[in-house]
Amino acid sequence: MLWEPEEFTATAEDEMKFIGWLTSRVNSQLLVAEGESCLAGFLAVAGGDRKRNRHSGLVFLGVRREYWSKGVASALLHEAISWALKAGLGRLELTVHTTNTRAVALYRRFGFEIEGTRRASLLVEGEYHDEFLMSRVLTDA
Repeated sequence: MLWEPEEFTATAEDEMKFIGWLTSRVNSQLLVAEGESCLAGFLAVAGGDRKRNRHSGLVFLGVRREYWSKGVASALLHEAISWALKAGLGRLELTVHTTNTRAVALYRRFGFEIEGTRRASLLVEGEYHDEFLMSRVLTDA
C-alpha cells in the first residue's frame, strides 16, 4: 500500500494489536479472502473516531497480484458495503492512484465517485504521483 518494503517494520504482535483495535470498534471492520495457501486479499474499513465522523469509514483494499481478475476485490467490496449498511455507516471513502485505471473502474462499479484529486500526494522513486479521493455515500444525506 503506502509502505516501502524497508518501512514496514510491524511485528506479528503489532499486527495482532492493530487487528484487535480495529475489530473492537462498531464502525470498523476487517475482511480477508483466503487463497489456496496464503492470504489472497484483505479489506479494512476504519471508522472515524469523533462524533462528527463516526458515520464515515476509510477503506483499505489489497489483493495479491496472482489473485487479480478473479473476483477477490469485488467479493470484498460487496461484503464491506453490505456490512457498512447494516452497521449504519453513511459514507465510505478511499484514495487510489490516478493511473490505477483497473481499481478506479472497480470502485466506480461499486458506486464510488471521484470527489477530487490529491495532487502530488505521493512521492515514489523520486517522482510525484496524484491520487483520486473517491467516496460512496450510503445514505440520503
